[in-house]
Amino acid sequence: MQWRVLPALLASLAHAQTVTFRSLEEASSTSSSSSFVFNGSNSDIARQLYIRHQAGDTGDRVSLTAVPTVVKDRLDPLNVEFNDLPGLVQRAVLWDSGFAIAPGNVPVQIWPMGDRSMADIAVQQYEVSSVQCTFTICSQPDGDIALYSHTCTGYQMQNTSHCVADTFSDGAAATYLGNMWASGADPDVVPEIELRDHTWSENISAFGGVTDFSVYVVHTVSSSKEVAWGACPADGEYGAVSIPCARRDQFTDEFMAQNTTTPTGSAWVTTWLTDEFANDAYDDSFNLILLVPIILGALVVVGLGWFCWRRRAKQSAHKSTAAAFEVEADSVPFMAMGTPELHPTMMSSHPTTQGSTVSSHYESAGSNKTLKILLGSAQLQGKRIPFDSIVFERALSKGASGEVWVCEYNGQKVAAKRLLQSKEQKAENVQAFAEEIELSASLVHPHIVEFIGVAWNSLNNLVMVLEFFPKGNLQNYLHKHGDLLSWARDKIHMAVGVAQALEYLHARTPPLIHRDLKSNNILLTDQLEPKLIDFGLHDRYAAGDEVDELALEAVPDAVQSRLHSLSTNFEELPGLLQRAVLWDSGFAVTSDDRAMQVWTLDNRTMADIAISVEKFNASG
Repeated sequence: MQWRVLPALLASLAHAQTVTFRSLEEASSTSSSSSFVFNGSNSDIARQLYIRHQAGDTGDRVSLTAVPTVVKDRLDPLNVEFNDLPGLVQRAVLWDSGFAIAPGNVPVQIWPMGDRSMADIAVQQYEVSSVQCTFTICSQPDGDIALYSHTCTGYQMQNTSHCVADTFSDGAAATYLGNMWASGADPDVVPEIELRDHTWSENISAFGGVTDFSVYVVHTVSSSKEVAWGACPADGEYGAVSIPCARRDQFTDEFMAQNTTTPTGSAWVTTWLTDEFANDAYDDSFNLILLVPIILGALVVVGLGWFCWRRRAKQSAHKSTAAAFEVEADSVPFMAMGTPELHPTMMSSHPTTQGSTVSSHYESAGSNKTLKILLGSAQLQGKRIPFDSIVFERALSKGASGEVWVCEYNGQKVAAKRLLQSKEQKAENVQAFAEEIELSASLVHPHIVEFIGVAWNSLNNLVMVLEFFPKGNLQNYLHKHGDLLSWARDKIHMAVGVAQALEYLHARTPPLIHRDLKSNNILLTDQLEPKLIDFGLHDRYAAGDEVDELALEAVPDAVQSRLHSLSTNFEELPGLLQRAVLWDSGFAVTSDDRAMQVWTLDNRTMADIAISVEKFNASG
């Protein structure tokens, strides 16, 4: 098939962004999140099933033709039988272990592409749009829209997929009229993991006549409840989530080994199973008398530890701040908020808010516009986080108007960006920050930092919560580990990821220009996937707007000479004009405020050194 030429490119795009609950896997936390919404933005079906199980929902048990070995091996140490688990838990374990259920209750293996997990193989709307598929747009009771793929060939749909499913038999494939992709769901839905084969033939002249298509799709509602292609759910009903996967028989073993991941299950699901369902296999043989020396030994250890701690507590107290700050030093330039604080304040609980005088400063004429954004924006619906649920741990960086903290929220490390808590903060700054928050919430792309939520207890205490990346930014990583990276394997992959993020921004209506693209505005995941951050400057360059003046280490002689003839100094120019003069004179500015000379080739000027997409693609 023609779409086979794309797997290599597809694999390079398949590395996933870290989803909101990824750190829960590492922390083995099973707490649910008020910010989690199962609507197609993710494929964390196990998380949704866990939430509905905790809410008291039930479902029929699954009687599989055979329980997968990987599931048995996962449950055996817990002395748990798959067939004894509740129906919702069965489905959660299957999905988390990398399986969906085909007709006849046949478990089918699914392999996420790249470094993705089963929680992030959902295909996003922009990805479906990017292959020129069209949509059926439907309304939902909560005011959001549900989307279904409408006009789309099998080639197009398979080129969006982030997973590969093993082959299976579906006797009703040719007559099944469900949708190949869907996004939108009842927040209280109990999702299925039903795998169907969409098979049809279509006369397409561009493909040489009648063409056969076969697309595997995971459906989260049963076939009997799935709306037909081209139709919308009945009034008062929600949409669904449908996830397309490529067929295993379209790929070689070599490709699978290099470009897919075999799920082993997440730690938080194992913790859930252990806490709620594990049986003690040793109850009958364990001698309770052995508890006596164990308890006594534990008491001795605890007592000695407490005594030593008391002696050293005062001696080490003054070192705690510096030590904690050094733990994640690579992350200090996070979010481009300026230079790191030399003495960050350590907070094991929430920072105190300003008094009523400061609050009243923010409750000005501009606050109405800010509240309209925070409370009325469609992008922020369901994204508000209780302020008291955020624990501010340490400051990472501080700039002229804002700061970034490492925080804990819902058992995971997150980054929190906020305005400085000062009386000098203007209402328009708060409004601009709210606009930045709204924009960040609207951006969904594998190479753009993920927005988690927004919190506030007053307008002067407005916080944007984002993914946290302990590896820090690209600038620091290249400085420390650049010699370990190759262009062919690493750097070009990072560059392509950033370019894809920019392409996504520029394809918006209206196009979005980042305006502050630099290496310390690119964060790195543990897999060295680039994540673009800091969209605070995107809308500050309209007519009449101002930006901060530059504080260069040294103004280039060429610029000084040029301005001297005009009887003016570089320091006296507005920030925008400073940047314009520097660029026009052949200089760019590094993240640490140094002007660096740029030389053009082929008699070009600074105005025409950009490389077109066509030339970039032609270069291979």
